[in-house]
Order: sequence, then C-alpha cells, then structure tokens
Amino acid sequence: MKFICLAGEGKAQETIKREYKGAERFGEVRLGESVLFYRYFIRIKYVPYGEVTGAYLRQESGESGEFLLVENYLMLETKEGVVHKLRMEREAYAREVLSVLRKRYQFMRIGYNRPGQSK
Repeated sequence: MKFICLAGEGKAQETIKREYKGAERFGEVRLGESVLFYRYFIRIKYVPYGEVTGAYLRQESGESGEFLLVENYLMLETKEGVVHKLRMEREAYAREVLSVLRKRYQFMRIGYNRPGQSK
C-alpha cells in the first residue's frame, strides 16, 4: 500500500501506516488520530485535520438506460484552496464522517454554502 499526502507536509510511511491500522472506518474513509484517510483500490490518500478548512457531501446524478444513478462524494477543502473529491460508495458513510468531523473539529466548516448565502 502506498500512502499519498494530499495537503501539508507528509509523514513517515511507517508512522502513517500504524495510524491507518488503528483508525475508525466509515466505508472508504478512515479517521485516524491526526489524519483523515481515503482508500481507493490500492492507493491510500490522507489529509491532516489541521489542513482541512471545510467538508461537505456532493451528490451527482445521471441515467444509464432506464436506471437512475447517484454518485456520492465527500468534498474536502484545504488551506491551499484546493477541493478534493473523494468518491463514497454509500451516502450514509459520507454523512457519518461529516457528523464526526463536526463534533471533533469545530474549526472546520461542515456543509455547503451556495454563493450568496451567509456562512
């Protein structure tokens, strides 16, 4: 497994591997002590909580023949101004992650404000 840091300074692979093994799991996301992990196939991306300024759920929908498709994404905004789009298999997992982040990290903006809405 390869760990890729999305924002801020990366940590040593052994340190991050130990934290990953003990992290709480919510589908594709794991919440460690100091970082949020996202696993997609064999790659694992991570973001230190201190680098995240906001998070929200994004849903995209479309059709495939007669079937309606809905894709769920956990969106993370970082201090660098970059928005990372993390695909989630289930909406419930994304909502659980947002709920935990809201409780533990009051400095993060949780939820999406449309342009023109007050923050």
